[in-house]
Amino acid sequence: MTRFQQTIVAWSRLSRLPFLSVGLLPLILGFALAWRQGYEGAPGLYLLSIIVTLLIMLMTYYLGERNDLEGDRINRNFNPYSGGSRVLVHGSLPVRVPLFLGYGCLAAAVFGGLILFLHYRTGIWTLVLEGVGILSGLTYSGKPFRWAYRGMGEILIGLCYGWLPIATGFYLLAGFFDTLTLLLSIPVGISIFNVVLINEFPDEEADRAVGKRNLVVLHGKEKMADLYIGLSLLTGLSLLKVISLIQGTPSWVYWLSGIPLILLLWNIIRVWQGSYWDSRGLEVLCRNTLFINLGITLILTLQQTLAFYDAGR
Repeated sequence: MTRFQQTIVAWSRLSRLPFLSVGLLPLILGFALAWRQGYEGAPGLYLLSIIVTLLIMLMTYYLGERNDLEGDRINRNFNPYSGGSRVLVHGSLPVRVPLFLGYGCLAAAVFGGLILFLHYRTGIWTLVLEGVGILSGLTYSGKPFRWAYRGMGEILIGLCYGWLPIATGFYLLAGFFDTLTLLLSIPVGISIFNVVLINEFPDEEADRAVGKRNLVVLHGKEKMADLYIGLSLLTGLSLLKVISLIQGTPSWVYWLSGIPLILLLWNIIRVWQGSYWDSRGLEVLCRNTLFINLGITLILTLQQTLAFYDAGR
C-alpha cells in the first residue's frame, strides 16, 4: 500500500464514515415528514443541508478524536464501536490533522448554513438549529464544558441525533415546527442514547483513569445495565406507538419493525444475563444497538414516505 493510500485509509477511519448515518438518516426522516404534509424544497436545498449536517458531524468526530486522545492511548478494552478510531494512537496521522480538519469543517458548515439562510430563505431558525448543532459538537468533549466528561454527554447525543436533525429537516422545508417531529424523535433519541451508553462499557477503565465521568463511570456497569434495559423497553414501546399514530400504515411496516424489536429483545436478554462483562458479547451488544437505532430511523422514514405517496394518489 502506497503512502497516499495509507493516508486515505487513515482519513476514512478518522472520519468514522459509517457512523455519519446516525445523523444523516434522521435529517431525511424530517424531510419525509415534511413531504407527507405537502412541503418540498429545491434540489440544492436538500444537497446543501445534507452537506452541512455531515460537516458538523465530521467536525465533532475530528475534534473529539483529539480531545479524547489521552484516554484512547491507555484504552486496552476498545472494540470497533468504542475507543475512537485509533488513528492518532497508532500514529497514522499527525495529532494536528484532526484539529485542522475539525476547524475547517466548522468554517465550511457556517458558510453553508449562511447560504441556506440567505439564498434559500429558510428562516432565522436555520441559524439557531445549526448553532445548536455546532455548539454541541464543540462542547461535547471540548473545554471548558466537556459535557461528555460531566455525565451530560449521553443526553446531548440523544438530543443532537434525535430531535435536532428531524426537526431541522422538517423546518427547512416547512418553515415551522411540528409536534410530530418530537414524537418521531422519541424512539430515535432513546435508541441513540443507548448506543452511546453501551459504547461506554468497554471504555470504562480508561475513562475513569482520565477523569471522564460519564454515566458508566459515575454509576457503574450494573446500574447502567439496568438503565439500558429500561430504555430498550421504552424504545420498543415508543416505536410501536409512533407507528400506530399514522393512519393507513401498511401492516407490513409493523412486521418490518419486528427486526429492530427482535434485536431489542435479544439485547435485553443478553444484558440481563451479564453479557456485557464479556468482551466479545459486549461488542455484539454495541453492534446490535447501533443497528437498532438505524433500523428504527429507516422504518419511520419509510412509513412517512409511504404516507406521502398515498396522500398524493
